[in-house]
Amino acid sequence: MQASHITNTRLTTPNTVLMVRPCHFRPNKQTAKDNSFQKPFVLKRENIEEISKNACIEFDEMVRTLRINHITVEVFETEDEKTPDSVFPNNWLSTHPNGLLVTYPMYCENRRNERRGDIVRYLQKHYAVAQTTDLSYLEKDNMIVEGTGAMVIDHESKLAYVCLSQRSNKKAVTAACKLIGLTPVFFSAFDSNGTAVYHTNVMMSVGSDFAIVATSMIKDCDRPLVLSTLKESGKTVIEINEAQVNAFAGNCLELLNNSGKRLLLLSQTAFNSLDETQRALLPTDLTLLPIAVPTIEMGGGSVRCMVAGIHLQRKVVDSKVNETSRPSPQTRIRLVKEGDLEGLLALAQAASPGMTTFPPDRLTLNSKLKRSIIEEQKLYKKERPDYLLFVLEELHSGELVGTSAIFGELGKDDSFYSYKREKVTQRNNALGVQYTHDVLHLSHHFEGYAEVASLFLLPQYRKDFNGKLLTKVRYLFMGLHQSVFPKNVMADLRGYVDEEGRSPFWNALGNHFFPMTYAEADLYGAVNGNQFIADLMPKLPLYVNMLPDDAQHAIGKPHNDGRPAMALLEKEGFKFTNYIDIFDGAPSMEAEVAALKTVQTTKQIKVEIAHSVTKGRLMLVATRNQPFYAMMAEVNEQGEIAVISQRTAQALNLSSGNTILLSEV
Repeated sequence: MQASHITNTRLTTPNTVLMVRPCHFRPNKQTAKDNSFQKPFVLKRENIEEISKNACIEFDEMVRTLRINHITVEVFETEDEKTPDSVFPNNWLSTHPNGLLVTYPMYCENRRNERRGDIVRYLQKHYAVAQTTDLSYLEKDNMIVEGTGAMVIDHESKLAYVCLSQRSNKKAVTAACKLIGLTPVFFSAFDSNGTAVYHTNVMMSVGSDFAIVATSMIKDCDRPLVLSTLKESGKTVIEINEAQVNAFAGNCLELLNNSGKRLLLLSQTAFNSLDETQRALLPTDLTLLPIAVPTIEMGGGSVRCMVAGIHLQRKVVDSKVNETSRPSPQTRIRLVKEGDLEGLLALAQAASPGMTTFPPDRLTLNSKLKRSIIEEQKLYKKERPDYLLFVLEELHSGELVGTSAIFGELGKDDSFYSYKREKVTQRNNALGVQYTHDVLHLSHHFEGYAEVASLFLLPQYRKDFNGKLLTKVRYLFMGLHQSVFPKNVMADLRGYVDEEGRSPFWNALGNHFFPMTYAEADLYGAVNGNQFIADLMPKLPLYVNMLPDDAQHAIGKPHNDGRPAMALLEKEGFKFTNYIDIFDGAPSMEAEVAALKTVQTTKQIKVEIAHSVTKGRLMLVATRNQPFYAMMAEVNEQGEIAVISQRTAQALNLSSGNTILLSEV
């Protein structure tokens, strides 16, 4: 099919979706009665916990994939343990280009608890909602219409395709369509066993200029109306069969990303079921975006069910009001994943110049990202990782706001150079003269050490203990894996620069041996390794008193912005032992891993989850197993049990009875 030339807007085809994290996902006995897509589960407690964890992992990966592809995702956490299907918000909520927000009557009682006032209020606050209407009152008369599960809406043509079932009562649908301004197209559809299709959106998807439909499942007398309406509204019909419907090929959604690119959101199962002929019928400018959600699909829904499209304009909020009125965002540490490159590049650009280990170079950062992902796997084989990169993410938006890293062993692949500052005494008895000089010797002292590096936090997030979290999580992590990391660890700080951003130490020394600026040398070493230092740096000792005064004063002095970091290192147990960075003269700090304060105060303890925590202390909480997450949270210690809030447990993907790592702030 040719590329589309129709007019498409972000209101008829959304670039923003709403999703709810499935922290209590499990089999729903109530919905199984008429949802033939649900698969049988083994209902043991440990199995249910594993199912919930796997569902959360799939959900997080889907959010990440959407954001990589420039789709805005508004993420909310499940708050009620009695809502196993909360991951499917499109059934109780819809928004429309005319500014209307609608909440719907639900068929199963436990799904009615999914309707949430806090989500509605959030949308009203941040989006141009002109009218909010709650149709849940229809439940008392058993008149059900489960949102965009029951109605597959063509926003451009103002049509709603509706497969009649217990979840889509004709009177209720008619009332909803009248409210929204849609013309309903009713039909009946059945599987080969004669069971009615429970939701329209499992067998049908309507895009801007195409429709994916299981026409063979539609009742013979209704099929002509559906097909003629689709064709009259300019849709190319891609027919799918019942087996493909069972693989969720009809449960897909067209999105328009922030760059104006058309995407088709579908599951990996659905993608695999489509043949080449069917794919060829789709518009050539439509990019298929398959996402694997096999655990969630066992619950009877797929990726289309997991998103509620936001067909509303986002409000422009006064930045001054916004900064002072909104609560501090919740942040979480994790190791990097595929798809983090753009966020890492933005952070590196914000940190440049001055952070040698994290240059604003796309190829270098991509190499670091992939290296960290590969090296992480060594931990689970009890092998030493060469490099691990952590990121601090803002949970609601998914934005990366900080970084920190661990180098597993300095000098393993590339020589690591420092200057050692020490005193040399020279005397002549005949003249009765004695002089003591400070001398800089080129040294490999730190080879064999681990290094903590790449610490950076966006200025607007330098609050709420985020800096401590980024710093301390590395020590906690090395303490957890002491058997694979070296005995000693070092940290390089940024060196002193003057008010004009010049490094006195570099200007007095490195500038004479390297044909580049300080920033260029910094970047060159990070990208190409340190062999050029061995080749060009003077091998003989350097007498400090022969350097200009400003260069002498810069030796062992941190960048003004690095003084708080140096203070944190000293509190942690690091010491300055007169080793300095060879480029900018910054102090290099060192310590024994086992002696670090964070390592000594970290304990492993079982966790219990409460709705909220009162009389708690702010502590560093981390997972012990893969995937690794850490955050600052309120904790109430009760003997051998640590009580954390449901929100914290959801962010860390924890269940009651799990063992966590707990450390003092």
